[in-house]
Amino acid sequence: MMDMRFKEILLSIILLFFLPVICQKSYATVGGDCDVCHNLYPGMMEKTYSKKAFQYVLKNEFCVNCHSNITSDTIKILGGNRVPVVYNSVPPINSLAGGNFYYVGKDFGDRKGHNVYKIASSDMKFRNEPPGYSRRNDHSSIGYNFRENLMCAGSNGCHGDRNIEDPFLAIMGTHHAIDKPIDGSTTAKSYRFLKNTSNEKGVIGLEDKDWNQKANSNKHNEYSKSIDVVCISCHGSFHDIENKQGGWFRHPVGVALPFKKGYEDYKIYNIDAPIAREILSNTSSSEINTGKDSVMCLSCHLAHAGPYDSALRWDYENLYASENGKSGCLICHMGK
Repeated sequence: MMDMRFKEILLSIILLFFLPVICQKSYATVGGDCDVCHNLYPGMMEKTYSKKAFQYVLKNEFCVNCHSNITSDTIKILGGNRVPVVYNSVPPINSLAGGNFYYVGKDFGDRKGHNVYKIASSDMKFRNEPPGYSRRNDHSSIGYNFRENLMCAGSNGCHGDRNIEDPFLAIMGTHHAIDKPIDGSTTAKSYRFLKNTSNEKGVIGLEDKDWNQKANSNKHNEYSKSIDVVCISCHGSFHDIENKQGGWFRHPVGVALPFKKGYEDYKIYNIDAPIAREILSNTSSSEINTGKDSVMCLSCHLAHAGPYDSALRWDYENLYASENGKSGCLICHMGK
């Protein structure tokens, strides 16, 4: 009798622990073989009693290790999980929404995107200082440390809590937490784990299950205006209204697509010039809501890196006003 009672209690505990994960459809929650990511190489895992937490010797490479690939595939299977690849060691096929660090990791690739630690050396021109950085626009308590490299996460990164300097601790646990609904309440429940600080609401959006691989006008990520907050944290001066200087010195963001002539023909969502929604729906849409949908940083730039300078989505140097097709800037500026 005691043995049967013990089994019932144990089964209840197991169901209580796993039920939230079972009940929610999730693309970022990791399951399967633990040792794929937490393999106990000699010295890899040590218990630090002062912090009462497990520390990993290779923690600064952790994101890069899992999200890289030696082939051209940009989605891979790791421990039974589909994993988005953001860094291929060979030219990628079907790069994902953020682009691919392959281009910045090549020789003379500084202008192609972000020089993330363990992928590329510091930018030769800017070194470790993000161009346009403004401390007043960086709401983290720590701020960006110019003496350290750009990281995937932490105070010198984009993902996880930027109030935490250590990139591993800043995002720790998110892959094992419930990440639906995407309401910005926690790092796990923020769009692509983008939540600047614990004191601010995270980015919200609609995550394409294939990370925009082979995206089209009907199937794609859906962004909200909150995505710009992440970019502003490191490139705040680029968004400052004081830089208008009688006319826009830099392209404005957070501005709704105008009704006026020359813009009104952008009616079908174009993945080469995505927009931010005023109101997010539960599904991606090809419809453009002029006067409501807005230009955002990612309308022109890739979050990670790409084949063109300034991480632009298109080849600006070879963009010409023409009636034969609309690409690049002309996707929105159709009257040019």
